Amino acid sequence: MAALSGQDCAVPIASGPRAQASRAATPPQPDHVNPQAPSPTGWAGVDGGSVFFQKRFGGGAGIWTGSDGRLYRITESPPVDPCLPAVLQDAGAQLKLYSVTDVALNRNVCAGKGYRTQNPNECSPDAGDFYQGKAVILPGCWMPDGGFNDGGGDAPCFTASCTTGAVGVCAHWGYLPDQEWDGGPPLARLFQACVRAARADYNGDGEPFTCQGTYVDFVDGHGIQTQDTFDGGGLPPLLFEAAWNEQGALPFGVMPGGERCLRPRYAPAPLSSIRGAPGTHLTASYDCQQPGDAGTPLREYFDGGVPFLLLTQTWKNEYCVTDDGSGGGLRTRCPSCGGDPLGPKTCEGGNCALPPMP
Repeated sequence: MAALSGQDCAVPIASGPRAQASRAATPPQPDHVNPQAPSPTGWAGVDGGSVFFQKRFGGGAGIWTGSDGRLYRITESPPVDPCLPAVLQDAGAQLKLYSVTDVALNRNVCAGKGYRTQNPNECSPDAGDFYQGKAVILPGCWMPDGGFNDGGGDAPCFTASCTTGAVGVCAHWGYLPDQEWDGGPPLARLFQACVRAARADYNGDGEPFTCQGTYVDFVDGHGIQTQDTFDGGGLPPLLFEAAWNEQGALPFGVMPGGERCLRPRYAPAPLSSIRGAPGTHLTASYDCQQPGDAGTPLREYFDGGVPFLLLTQTWKNEYCVTDDGSGGGLRTRCPSCGGDPLGPKTCEGGNCALPPMP
């Protein structure tokens, strides 16, 4: 398979794709560490709830009734996403982009939202304004309890996700559930695992344990997303987080005593609330490490057949405990001060105080 290469893709102007061109050397930048999102779609209905569509999407333009009972106009917004991983582009895959408008409010539900990137010359989230206000449309829908309906059978549905939602970023990273080919990777399964991992939905019940924009390194066994080591980039080493399948996080990491585990993305996290995918048993611990040599490339763990679909690593991240105390969900206490925008997310100074590591 061809290797993923984000640096060789130039983001086009709105009127159409721009030819790839050589560029002067830039300082080392991470190629494959992706800012993810706790929200599945990056937008919500007027009642604050998640919206999906209980029909099959036939493409093109039209007005659709959302699960919230409101009307939404969906129109194609060409050109297609120019920055899919090379292995997908080599196979002829495409990801169309759309605009989704609340008809009554005449408002683009993704207005002001778009992929972000540390280096605008790379094909990573938010290169310029190209992705602003755009959405992807994919079959299937995510339920509040974390369940996933693939949109087939007697209960058709589809999802409209801003490019900042977990569904949107997973599609942009190359996990396209509606585009399979003979001998190719299981994209439908990888897509579901990616959405779980992007949201840090460890338990597979829809509860995220992450913060908006946190950078996470995704690695699969098919060369779609590959590991970044940041050699010479001036950033601290990434640390193993978890192994994933469609149901959530799996027992794979190892504690010093041999117990299987995962390392939560943020500290301090409600460790006792993190159990892993249904039917599994694992420990959530900041001492969790990848099996064997800590320097083993994550790609090597996919050789020989494994139960997981993705491996993730990230930095040691810490968030602020507010005056409200240590109770409540992680997603309500995400970093809001200090920290490098690319790298560990920490809170320093001001009214923020880092509690001791549990």
